[in-house]
Amino acid sequence: MSSLTHDSISLRGAGVVAIIQQKKGHCFTLDSLLLADFCRIKPRDKILEPGAGTGIISVLLAKAHPSVRVTAVEIHPHAVELARMNTSHNDLTTRITVLERDIRTLKRSLQPESFDAIVTNPPYTKAGSGRRSPSASRLLARHDESADIGSWLDLQYFLKNKGRYNIIFPAARTAEVVSLMRTKHLEPKRTRFIHPYQDRPASLVLLEAVKAGGTGLEILPPLIVHVHGGAYSDEMKEIYGAPSEA
Repeated sequence: MSSLTHDSISLRGAGVVAIIQQKKGHCFTLDSLLLADFCRIKPRDKILEPGAGTGIISVLLAKAHPSVRVTAVEIHPHAVELARMNTSHNDLTTRITVLERDIRTLKRSLQPESFDAIVTNPPYTKAGSGRRSPSASRLLARHDESADIGSWLDLQYFLKNKGRYNIIFPAARTAEVVSLMRTKHLEPKRTRFIHPYQDRPASLVLLEAVKAGGTGLEILPPLIVHVHGGAYSDEMKEIYGAPSEA
């Protein structure tokens, strides 16, 4: 299909994966790569990825951790089709299940407390704010038209006790997310802020919360994406699976 592109992306620990996506529409971004790299995944974990898009995070996690099982959930039919294509293209059909579902109706399909980890890159922009994309898939990916952040955090219902909830979100909304997490029995345990440049404010935050976890938050060193001149930082090169310069 001429409307699709065949791309490849690499992540340390996962190697190179092949991704089919639309030329025009929702495409994976750096956010997905950084979230996949941030997650602490254990052998034989059962992972839930709500809002999976074309499946990039599910594919990366399955490639990096050969004994895990992933359930990828996506509402947009075209993205579901691409997620299934990407799962097949990377020989992961026995370990990734793709469901076409609205996250608000998942209780009809999945059992409570049945996952060890949730990994999600949910819509960032509150409904009614920001620029609205003319693309339906991009609109769903960027705006919480169908479910607000509280609905995404409610998915802790599917986590086992002490299960891990991993999310990437705008840094400016960190206080909001942390406050909501604690009302939903999710205790923030690890966080890392992402800065486009060393002298710029953080643009994104990575958060790991534990269901019914004890208090105590580890604040990791900041992740700097670019150095002066626009090149990737040494750590970004390592995340992409390329050795840093000596």
